[in-house]
Amino acid sequence: MRHGVVFVPLAAAALFVAACTGTSHSPARSEPAAARPGAAASNGCAAQPPVSPLPAWAQAGFSPPDQAMPHVMGKAGNIVAILWADRDALHSPALHDRNNKILWVSRIPFATPDPLVITATLAGGIRTVTVSVPGGPGPSIIDLPAPGCWTFHLSWSGHTDELKLRYVT
Repeated sequence: MRHGVVFVPLAAAALFVAACTGTSHSPARSEPAAARPGAAASNGCAAQPPVSPLPAWAQAGFSPPDQAMPHVMGKAGNIVAILWADRDALHSPALHDRNNKILWVSRIPFATPDPLVITATLAGGIRTVTVSVPGGPGPSIIDLPAPGCWTFHLSWSGHTDELKLRYVT
C-alpha cells in the first residue's frame, strides 16, 4: 500500500515537469483554408464538409451512433445537414451515378410536419433558388444550378437557421 501512496505524487510530479518542459515545435505549414479538407474559405464555405461524429442530438438511427459523417452545422445550431454524397462533395450539375442527398436533422423538436423551405443564394448574390422539402427536415435531394458557395436560409415549423454548402463541378 505504501508504494501506491508514493507512486501517485511521483507520477503527478513527472506529468507536471513534462508539461512545463515540452519541446517547442515550429509552426505548422500554412495552407490556404480552401485546400484543407473541412476547412472553410474566407467566406465561411467549406471546401469539403468536415467528416466527424455527428452531434449527440443528430445520432438517432446511426449505427454506431458516433460514426463519422460529412456534415455541416447550422449557424444557430438548430439544424445539421448530413451529406450522403459518398463522402464526396455536392455537384452541380448533379452526377449521373449519385445524388446530392442531404439528410436534414433538426435539433428543435417540431409538432407539425411543415415543409423545410430552403432559399439558397449563390455567393455574390447573383442567383437564388427556393426548394421545399415536404414534411420538414428529413431526407432530400438538393440539386442547384451552378457550382460555388451557396448560403442556405432554412425555415421549418417556425424555426430558422442558415448554413453554407459548396457545390463543385
